Amino acid sequence: MAELLASELVTNAYLHSSGEYSLRLRDAGRSRIRLSVWDTNPHIPAPFQWSAEAPAELAERGRGLYLVTLYAESWGAYPMRGGLPGQGGKLLWVECVAKGEDEGECGPGDRCTGRA
Repeated sequence: MAELLASELVTNAYLHSSGEYSLRLRDAGRSRIRLSVWDTNPHIPAPFQWSAEAPAELAERGRGLYLVTLYAESWGAYPMRGGLPGQGGKLLWVECVAKGEDEGECGPGDRCTGRA
């Protein structure tokens, strides 16, 4: 699941930021992994501002970040201010359970959803 969430956050940084972006992965303890993506666009999208609802059946946008609400244990965002020009923007992060070799995938309805 971490791959899906990382792909979604990096893709959004690529599509919606005109500057640099980066992905960081780290151990968050308690068998969890934290993925964070920084980009230069200061806009913090839903569900990082509020709870996202399921997109309409024929919606062409909004499905990717909705996956965050289904598969991430917790998520959040921080505005990045100050520093040198081009170092502002935002940092979006998600945490998910690290899958061991014996464990299966976590799907909708399993203990994979939550809020920070």
